[in-house]
This record gives sequence, C-alpha cells and structure tokens, in this order.
Amino acid sequence: MKVLITGSKGQLGKKLIEILGKKYQLILTDSTSMDITDIDIIKKVIKKEKPDYIIHAAAYTQVDKAEENIELCREINSYGTKNIAAVAKEYDIKLIYISTDFVFDGKKNKPYTEDDKPNPTSVYGLTKYEGEKYVQKFCEKYYIIRVSWLFGELPIEYKGTNFVEIMLRLAKEKTILKVVNDQIGSPTYTGDLAETIFKIIEKAPEFGTYHFSGDGTCSWYDFAKEIFTQTNTKIDLIPIESKDYTQKALRPHYSYLDKSKIEKTLGIKARPWQKMLSEYLLKR
Repeated sequence: MKVLITGSKGQLGKKLIEILGKKYQLILTDSTSMDITDIDIIKKVIKKEKPDYIIHAAAYTQVDKAEENIELCREINSYGTKNIAAVAKEYDIKLIYISTDFVFDGKKNKPYTEDDKPNPTSVYGLTKYEGEKYVQKFCEKYYIIRVSWLFGELPIEYKGTNFVEIMLRLAKEKTILKVVNDQIGSPTYTGDLAETIFKIIEKAPEFGTYHFSGDGTCSWYDFAKEIFTQTNTKIDLIPIESKDYTQKALRPHYSYLDKSKIEKTLGIKARPWQKMLSEYLLKR
C-alpha cells in the first residue's frame, strides 16, 4: 500500500514516517515538492505516484500570525485542502485530514463530540473548518481527525516548535513564568496520533469525523507544571487569566475532545496526556 503524506517535514510527519514507514510505501511531500495551493502540481504528483491514501497534515499553524495573514492562512488551510480533496475524489483515493479543536468556540464546558457544531473564533480555526467542509463536499472516502495541543519531536531543520520546548527554553531564561490557567483542553503526542492513524488505515473503519487527544483535561498552566515536574525544573510558575495575556487570536476556553467514538471504533484507549508527555521527554 502507498501512502502520500503532505507536510512530511513537520512534527506529525516525523512520527508518521517512523510508524507508517515500517509497513507502507511512503510518498513524502512538502511545500517545495508538492505545492498544495497549485492543483495542477498536485495532479501531476498523484498521477505519477498513485497512492492508496493521502494523509493531509500540511497546514498554516501559526495561530496569532494568522490573524494578520488571513489570505495566506486561507490559501493553505482552506483552498489547499480543497485542492487535495478534489484530486483525492478524482483519483478515488482515501483521504485523512488532520483538523483541530480550534474549530469550536469553547463555550460548551463539557467534552466536544463529533456531532457538535463548529463555531471557530480565530482565523486559524475558521480556515481549518473551511478545509473540513471542502473534504466533506468533495470526498466520500475521508477521515477528518480533530486533535488538540499537538506536540512531538522536532525534525532537523524544522522552523517551528511546540509548547514543551517553549516552556523548557523559557525556564532557562527566566526565574518567574506566567502561564494561562483558564483555557482547558488536552495535550496530544504525535506518536499516539500517528499510531491511531496507522490503525485507521489497517482497520478501514466507517468514513467520517473522529476526535483524538490525550486523556484527561488540563490548562496550559497545568501542562507547564507537569513539564517542570517531570524534568525536575525549578521555576516560579504563576497562573494567570487569558485576559492578562495578550494574544491576537481568541482561543477556546474549553476544547476537550470526547474520544469515545474513535476508541470504540478502533478498540483503543487514549493514554493520559501525562504519559504521552513522559514518552516525549524520553525521546526528544
């Protein structure tokens, strides 16, 4: 079986290569080898490679910068996904699209299910939701997987970072650190997500939308506290409210994902996010 991965040089791409590469033939693409904003280039690659699956992991993920770069964010997350979905449909290829908890407004205060209506509050969340709608419009054979607070090993020459690395870097530079305590969700390790994607390809369950993240809720403050506890890092950590921390993009205050559908479908149980963090810290 051949699996084409977009965004293969990202954090999730790194783990997909590691886990899926053991069994499947992988076609790795990035913005230079297959520009997802150019449908003709996508068709050329797909026609040549003839994959059985496309895992669409490429995205514009800089949440705050997206508020100022609306068109660029939409070009990648929305129209880029539209192109991928249209080509997947044309060549009868199964599509796995990685989406986000940011499609929700966070006003629910209990776990979000796949049936809850999205209402994004940020440009990033809106464009990812637009991507979802294009997948649903063009494809019949698709899996939309919404994930939250993703972190994983950083590939060589990767320009991005993740919350764990930011916290550990800031702890070396500061003696006091203030972290938001009123945004609730759950961290997700790329390794667990990649294993789940592997199981989806193996089991080929019913097409549709699924939620996956670490098990258990926490705030960003709780996440930071656990990072410092597990790494024996000494720092004065202070919880603050979102209104006291300036960010351009509005985040959902509560975006914990209900995973019962994917757990039942695949016969899995999501690990506690603390255990995901422990594995990451061991492998980073």
